[in-house]
Amino acid sequence: MFIQTEAMPDPTMLRFLPGREVLEEGTRGFRDEREAAASPLAEKLFAIEGVSKVEFARDSITVTRSGGDWQHLKPAILGVVMEHFMTGAPVLRNEAASSVHASAPPADADGELGHVKESLRQVIDPELGYNIVDLGLVYDIAAEEGGVIRITMTTTTPGCPATNYLKTGAGEAAGALPGVEFVDVQLTYEPRWTPELMSPEAKAYFGIDDGGGW
Repeated sequence: MFIQTEAMPDPTMLRFLPGREVLEEGTRGFRDEREAAASPLAEKLFAIEGVSKVEFARDSITVTRSGGDWQHLKPAILGVVMEHFMTGAPVLRNEAASSVHASAPPADADGELGHVKESLRQVIDPELGYNIVDLGLVYDIAAEEGGVIRITMTTTTPGCPATNYLKTGAGEAAGALPGVEFVDVQLTYEPRWTPELMSPEAKAYFGIDDGGGW
């Protein structure tokens, strides 16, 4: 998942653009933890020390800080936002199921993202001997106009010796597809990878029960 940030005129505010629909329409603000009880995402954001206000719009989340600095707050907020959207949880409690689906990654209606995903299955983690898609190392794939593909991925551990190999391999695999002009591969360790992110096929291959560890 690729999350952009946008500076605001007020230095105590920062806007986060998750590349997902946050609200179907309008805006929703939360001024304290009591108001945040209406939103699982707002609750998690208020649990970060220094966050004093949260506002949701159609495609953005604006956070206001009362203390601390963005250097320390930003990574924590990015981690919360990414984890929330990856689980497919609703932004607001008691929200219609259709709204939850709207927050999910774009569907592969034209097959473009599906082709990218399949190409990434050619990239094998040399340590585990399995493809990076089913290992759960690919967090998000997004297609933009002009043949731009953005991939957000991770490795099994920070400092993994195969990091450059996997990142380069992902870029080359996606870049070899017809119509792809540019591939941007971003690494993240929020949330950290665990075997739970593996596909059912990968878990079966490694002898891992669903819900269990190694």
